[in-house]
Amino acid sequence: MKNSTVYFLMLFLLTGYIRSQTKLMIAEDSSRIKITRLNINSMQSDFGPCLINDHLFFVSGRPNSVGVVYSTDNNETEMTDIYFADKKDSTTFNKTKLLSAINTKYNEGSMAFGSKEDVIYFSGNDKYIKKAKVSKVNLLKIYSAKKINNNWTKPEMLSFCKEGFSYCHPALSKDGNTMVFASNLENGFGGMDLYMVTYSNGQWSEPTNLGNKINSSANELFPFISDDNKLFFSSNRTNGIGGLDLYSFNLNEPFESESKILSSPLNSPADDFGIWFDSTSENGYFSTNRIPEYKDDIYYFATIIPDFSKSEKPLVKNTFCYTFFEESTLQANDTNNLTYEWNFGNGQKARSLKVKHCFAKSGEYPIQLNIVEKNSGEIFYSEATYTLIIDEPQQLYINCCDTITVGKEFGINAERSSLKGYDIDKVYWTFSDGKYNRGKSVKHAFKRSGIYTIELDVIAKNRETNKFEKFKIEKKIIVLENT
Repeated sequence: MKNSTVYFLMLFLLTGYIRSQTKLMIAEDSSRIKITRLNINSMQSDFGPCLINDHLFFVSGRPNSVGVVYSTDNNETEMTDIYFADKKDSTTFNKTKLLSAINTKYNEGSMAFGSKEDVIYFSGNDKYIKKAKVSKVNLLKIYSAKKINNNWTKPEMLSFCKEGFSYCHPALSKDGNTMVFASNLENGFGGMDLYMVTYSNGQWSEPTNLGNKINSSANELFPFISDDNKLFFSSNRTNGIGGLDLYSFNLNEPFESESKILSSPLNSPADDFGIWFDSTSENGYFSTNRIPEYKDDIYYFATIIPDFSKSEKPLVKNTFCYTFFEESTLQANDTNNLTYEWNFGNGQKARSLKVKHCFAKSGEYPIQLNIVEKNSGEIFYSEATYTLIIDEPQQLYINCCDTITVGKEFGINAERSSLKGYDIDKVYWTFSDGKYNRGKSVKHAFKRSGIYTIELDVIAKNRETNKFEKFKIEKKIIVLENT
C-alpha cells in the first residue's frame, strides 16, 4: 500500500488530477458550445493539448518503444510522454508521433511553447527512478529546450526550481515573458498552488504566489494564459460541478476580477482540465474523463454562440426630427391675413416660418412652404417646394412580429441592419427560452406562453481599426396560448 501511494502521488503531481470513482452519465452539449472527441485518443490517458503551427502536442500514457510501465501491488501506473500530430482539420489529425528528442523512459508531462515553436517548457522527473520499489516520492521540475537548426537542445532545469518541491504544468503569456505554473512550495494556500515568474535580462525571477483570488486550500493545476490575457486553470475545490473543474480569471483586471467556474459542456461531474484556446479566445481543446469506459481524452470545443454579455448596445433611432426654415424669407414677418405654412408630405402641417417636425420612419417626403390665408387656409403663394429624403438609419434591426401563438414557427431577420463605419461579419440570435441560432434570417417557435426576449448579436469589423467588435440589441415578444 505504501508503494502504491508513492506512485499515485508521483502520477498526480505530473498529470495534476484526482480521478472520480463514480460512474458518470454523458451530458448533452449545449447549443452555445459544441464539443467533439478527437480521433487521436487512445485507451490510455491523453491530455494537456497545445496547438502550435498546426501541430497538436499532448501528453499520453500509451505504450511506445521508449517508455516503460512500472507496476506496484499488481496495479499498473502509466508512464507519460509528449506526442504530436499534424492537423487535418479542427477535430481530425494525422498519425501521432513521439517528440523523441524530449522524451525519456521516465515521465514527461504538460508543456508550453514559444510562439514560433522554437522553445519548449515541460514537466519532468528531476531524479530518475531506478527501481520499481522506491522509498520516496519522485518530484517534478520544469525543463526547457530550444530548437536550433530543426534540432532540440538537451533539456535543462529552470533556475527557480528548488529541491524538495514539485514544479509542473508551465503556461506562457503571449509574449513569452511570463510563466504560470503549479507547485507545492511552502507557505501556499494548500495542496498545489499557481505561481508566476517573469523573464528579464536572460533569466527567470523567483516565483510569486498568485494569491487567494486564484488559489484555494484545494489543488490548482493546469494553467493556461490566452492571447487576451485571461488565466484558465483547473481546481478540485469545493462547490464545483465535480472532480477537477475549469475556472477563469481576468489578468487584465486583477483587483476587480474573481475566479469564475466555466459552464457546461466544458465542465462536467468528471475531471475537466488542461484547456487551450486559439487566438480568437472562443475555440480550442481540453481534457476530460467524462466517458466512463475511457481514461482521459482530448476534445475540441467550438463556441457556436460567442459571449455577448459585455457587448455594446448601439443607439436606436426610431424618430427623425428636423428643423425647417426658408433662408430667403427668414426675416419676413406675418401679415395680418397671411402666414407661413409647412406641408410635410405625410398628412401633417405646421404654421410658422421656422418649425421643428419629427417623422416616424424613413422615406421620401415632398416638403412645401406656402403662404396661406390664415382663416381659409387657401394658398396665397407657393414659397418653396423640395423633396426630403430620409435614409434608413445605420443601426441594428430585429424584424419580426410582436405577438405570436405558442408552438407557431415564425421568422426573424436582421436584413435591414447596418452599422456606420462597420462591416457586419457574423449574426447570432439568443432566445430567452434557452435556444440559440445563427444567420441573418432564422425561424423559431416558443413552446410556452409568456413574454420573451429576442437578442440580436453581431460581430462587426471596424473599417478604421480593422478590429472585430461585438454589438447587441433586444426586442420583447408576447407569446399567447393557442385558443
